[in-house]
Amino acid sequence: MGSMAETLCDWSKSEIKDRAEELFELTREPTFFCRKCARVANIPFVLCKPMSFEKRLRKVQKGEDED
Repeated sequence: MGSMAETLCDWSKSEIKDRAEELFELTREPTFFCRKCARVANIPFVLCKPMSFEKRLRKVQKGEDED
């Protein structure tokens, strides 16, 4: 079997199925989202283009909507 994907964004369907428990732990109470594919996680380094929900909310409130 090949190497595992580095981020949730790159997980294949079979990785999602085989690593369901890990996926559940990584996505429980998410505080980050991927700006590329909209996946969510509770730690940023498992997403390819992470941004915290809190940071995004502050940008929207300030009118800084460039991403």
